[in-house]
Amino acid sequence: MSVLALALVAPLASAALTSPSDPATPTPGDRVTNTSQLPSGWQKSGDRIVTYDGDGTGLHVLVADAADAYTWHTAATLSEPGIDTDQWIGQTCVTGSGDRAVVVYAPRQAVNDQQGFQQGAFAAVVDLADGTVTKLPELVSLAYFNPGCGDGEQAVLTRPEGTGTQLLTVDARKGELVRQQTVAGQLTSAVPFGNKIAAAQGDSVVSVDAKGATSTLARTDGTPFRLVPDAHSGLAYQVPAGKKVQVRRVTSAGSDKLLGSGALGALAVHGNGGRVFVTGKDAEDAVPALPKSWRTLDVPASAEVSTTGDLALTSVGNGTEAAGGRKAAADIAQSVGINAVVPGSDTAFGFRVKPKAPKGTQGEEQSPALTDGIHTNSITPGDDDPSTSTTDPDRACAVTRNDPKLQSLQPSTAQAEWATDLAVQGKLDVRRRSGWNGSELPSYTPQGLFPSTALKGGGRVPAQIMLGVLSQESNLLQASSRAAAGESSNFIQGGYYGNAGSVHTVNWAAADCGYGISQVTSGMAGADTTYTAEQQQAITVDYAANIAAGLQILQDKWNQLYDKGLLVNGGDPQYLENWWLALWAYNSGFNLPSATDASAPWGLGWFNNPANGLYPADRKMFLSSGYDDARNPNLWSYPERVLGWAAYSQQKTDPATGATVRAFTVGDWPTGNAPDAQPPHDTFCKPTLNDCDITKPRKVEGSTQPEGPCQRDDFKCWWNQPVSWTDCTATCGTEVLKYQATDPEPAVAAPHPAACTSTLPANALIVDDVPNTVKFRVGDANPCAGEKNWTSRGTLKFTFGSAQQNGATVYPSKIDFHQLGAGFGGHFWLTHTRVPSYTDSVVTGTWTPDRKLGGWAEVMVHLPDHEANTPSATYRIDVGDGTVVEKTISQDTGGKNTWVSLGSYEFKGTPSVSLTSATADGTGDASIAWDALAFVPLKGKPADTGTPSPSPSASPSASASASAQK
Repeated sequence: MSVLALALVAPLASAALTSPSDPATPTPGDRVTNTSQLPSGWQKSGDRIVTYDGDGTGLHVLVADAADAYTWHTAATLSEPGIDTDQWIGQTCVTGSGDRAVVVYAPRQAVNDQQGFQQGAFAAVVDLADGTVTKLPELVSLAYFNPGCGDGEQAVLTRPEGTGTQLLTVDARKGELVRQQTVAGQLTSAVPFGNKIAAAQGDSVVSVDAKGATSTLARTDGTPFRLVPDAHSGLAYQVPAGKKVQVRRVTSAGSDKLLGSGALGALAVHGNGGRVFVTGKDAEDAVPALPKSWRTLDVPASAEVSTTGDLALTSVGNGTEAAGGRKAAADIAQSVGINAVVPGSDTAFGFRVKPKAPKGTQGEEQSPALTDGIHTNSITPGDDDPSTSTTDPDRACAVTRNDPKLQSLQPSTAQAEWATDLAVQGKLDVRRRSGWNGSELPSYTPQGLFPSTALKGGGRVPAQIMLGVLSQESNLLQASSRAAAGESSNFIQGGYYGNAGSVHTVNWAAADCGYGISQVTSGMAGADTTYTAEQQQAITVDYAANIAAGLQILQDKWNQLYDKGLLVNGGDPQYLENWWLALWAYNSGFNLPSATDASAPWGLGWFNNPANGLYPADRKMFLSSGYDDARNPNLWSYPERVLGWAAYSQQKTDPATGATVRAFTVGDWPTGNAPDAQPPHDTFCKPTLNDCDITKPRKVEGSTQPEGPCQRDDFKCWWNQPVSWTDCTATCGTEVLKYQATDPEPAVAAPHPAACTSTLPANALIVDDVPNTVKFRVGDANPCAGEKNWTSRGTLKFTFGSAQQNGATVYPSKIDFHQLGAGFGGHFWLTHTRVPSYTDSVVTGTWTPDRKLGGWAEVMVHLPDHEANTPSATYRIDVGDGTVVEKTISQDTGGKNTWVSLGSYEFKGTPSVSLTSATADGTGDASIAWDALAFVPLKGKPADTGTPSPSPSASPSASASASAQK
């Protein structure tokens, strides 16, 4: 069956999504149950709808066909192994046959980095019928127009390449890149068009032939966007014109025609297999005369349209995209809520889809775009051997991962807001006792280590600006998203290994040393002496200290710009919008004037300029149309995203009611409408100020670069002037504080309390996973005070899989190696299982007691209540004389901390027990944990010799002991 395809060339900000978990509404299903509401002939219809949604498990490609009563299924779930993220984001388009989707996907945090945004997304082709995934060997841009499908089986992927743009043509039928060409200048919205490529270049629609030569199809009064080929050698596209947007059509011969116009954001063009749909409530009146194969649909402009236009999606989301990194237990995919309408009728449907890919492991396999990498400039290892140390002695960043004495405490959203409110007031002086959170830090106060910097000109940072920064940088997370609020783990980090997402690459030379909730990078490289070791460790373990350090950086950016006269709307810092330029600098830096060339460009870079064609011209304020916007944060520049969070907040679930509520207090706008104070997209694009002109395409004599809005070949249209676009007293937002300087730190209870007390017999020889010198603390508190009745009597030693990269030995197995402050005694280790052939990813841990054993003993292993679910944990038990017995159990305890028996054995020397992450069924998905292990001496040979109890039930001896000690 041939089905025409949906090409979502440029998603818009969607309508608000009611949380699918709302207990007051009936739970919808995954299909239309009342088929009388479907259009006539639906049983034989070839209509298909394709959409996507992301969570911590991957980007889910979802499909429904009219002939199946729009029953939703998951075609594929795309992710990359070893990337720790709370949300995968991306876009899709569908080929002309409707059989395949081309997908661009990346971890959410990629949008915070210019290189990650422009050259850090993965690409794949997904067969929508059988779920086959073919990952492509190149990294591409996350820009809203990527990928671009035509009316056949080809698509175009783009990425910036120096001062040009690389166009990658995909043959989706073959799952191959069939052409790569670099064209001078910045091209956007590229799509296959006949046997060429059509794209927007500045104020022109251009055609690119197979040799990379360009020709102009049409010149316009604005930057064209959302290009869609039709079935008659024409190309639909849109052009912003002030507060209006035009819908136009140009032919391959260069004949250009205006078809209609409407309010900016009120119309959109979509396409599939040569069909063009103009969406918008007033689309029929706005575009009255339609070419062949065009059709208007009276649905929201932001709607996603099916292949024949019989169904339109008005909202898609799992309700957690803006929820501060909330993850489901055991990495379970979040259910997706979908709202749909039948165009031309009052019929509406609600769906609930549980993502489950038919070939799930294919979507999780590493992309061929990630090579084995290059390892250069390795730091000389210290005393620790990197092959056995859990830490990284050869690291490039200041503070290592996987040091049990340097765990980061995950704050609740209330704690993050409390620390922010007090920090901006200069009152974050809560006393941290010596050894806070199990570290070896002396006593300190956050703003004693990182004092607030006075703003030049007076005033202070509004709390909502800082909360917006924290939301965008880390989703309010100090620790890995594996840790719940009140739980400790490794710090949240992005590019610590310089691996660009690969679990097989360690490249210390490319490391990005961003730490914690503010993603503090400055001063956190190993060779950087900006901070003392004490300050670096506090930034790592303490969210409050991290916020204080991040605030200092933002204050410094304000002062740096103030010195150069870069003020917004008069420069009063109490107004949120007046922080626009400081936020720009916080994210992408500030280029200082040249000391030798007064004519050289300087200022704020082009990447975050709202006039940049990387962002759709008809976008509204981030989150102003609803939390669906958080599906695609890459549609907005960094300052736009921060102001959106400041105005609308993240979301969280109220534990008392289960309702979705704001995670923190939002700012206050005098009009009650934050978008009133947003700058027009061309505010920072002025011909006489930064060589930027959206109305005049420019051609450099003798240059191969086509016309463009940035009037420089090097894209250095940098902004370095004061600017004003509104009267802030009438429109701008101001701060609203929830916490005052005297308010105490909010309390939080970890959902996974540690198992502090041993329930084993008193003679049990317990070998914990960390030394006795490691202190389990949650902040200042000792949760095991008065409860610990055991001492570790032995060691757990690891060996880590290695690889030779560029002449150096590196340890990729540590990339996906983690610690959590839970389980027995408040600590355990984990990774994910892999097949044995992935030797560079294998981790093996061996427990050894500090003495010899003679006679019979039962071996018990403690399993934590979460982040351990492999069905194939094989323990190798050496009884002390070289005899080894293997026992395989499931580590899934059903959410309980429990001891599990590995059987009873006669020991004849110093025993050891080993557990490896290499399993025959390892796909990088199932987690495997190392917690405590124990040897329980027995009086004689037991009846259950060598026979373990069924996992995960506790053994008879453990149960008897527990009963005896009650």
